[in-house]
Amino acid sequence: MKQDNYLHAMQFRFACKKFDVTKKIPNDEFEAILESGRLSPSSFGLEPTRMIVVRSKEMREKIKEVCWGQNHIIEASEVIIYTSLKVDMLPHTNYIFNKFARRVKTSDEIKHYALERYGQRKLENLGYIADTEKLALWSNHQAYIMATTMMNHAAFLGIDSCMIEGFDRKEIESVLHIDTFKEQVALLLCLGYRAMEQSPRLRMNIDEIVKFI
Repeated sequence: MKQDNYLHAMQFRFACKKFDVTKKIPNDEFEAILESGRLSPSSFGLEPTRMIVVRSKEMREKIKEVCWGQNHIIEASEVIIYTSLKVDMLPHTNYIFNKFARRVKTSDEIKHYALERYGQRKLENLGYIADTEKLALWSNHQAYIMATTMMNHAAFLGIDSCMIEGFDRKEIESVLHIDTFKEQVALLLCLGYRAMEQSPRLRMNIDEIVKFI
């Protein structure tokens, strides 16, 4: 088997907790990482995830406080906050109708996709309409797809990363002045260059996690 550069990048990637503050990601490489996030998949192609790039030192200090004092938020070259749509993800909204209108042409087709295929088969069957908290959580999970795509792209470019789930959601949404009826903070991603040794790679064997049937 010839060398697989992508697998090499996966071996390179780890949760970097200390970044070199003297090194900055080149603009063209960061823009490419953002573009890979834009191109990442989402369920039904509904694109519920948004990104906030935090460059203000003052804002990073505030975010660090509500992220349990994690210092790599200050050290990283780039910090991205992912937010996820909430109320707009209900099947009858203009947002959903407009998203399906990109793929189908007639009003009957749009209603079918929005209200039946998405609304009934997906959301109602899983109880997401009756329980809007479940819907918000499902929308929240879409951010992980985008963040993972970007994190892996960064590793391919030799850029380190750390995904952050540890934060006080209410506090960080207050700091960012988020309208929590419309959206919520899902997670953060720090990007930069390591100032620490890579931690050991601890993974199960392939035959422990793969089953052929």
